[in-house]
Amino acid sequence: MEALEQARTARTTTIAQRTVKCAFCHDTIPFTVAIKTKGVCRICIAEIAELGWRVVYDREQNLGEIPANLRIAYNL
Repeated sequence: MEALEQARTARTTTIAQRTVKCAFCHDTIPFTVAIKTKGVCRICIAEIAELGWRVVYDREQNLGEIPANLRIAYNL
């Protein structure tokens, strides 16, 4: 039974020490943080949250969607 406990703690520590790169800024972050935040570091999450309310719309390429508040304001 002790061997099982030792193997489990060894596996947990190696996973906790593993690092991966952030999907946006490519800075190294712990693997456990990457699992919780879908591969994005906490600084990038804060930046995404600040810009999350914005919607990009390109009329020429017909990309994106016009936000509801602009549809109402400009009778679109």
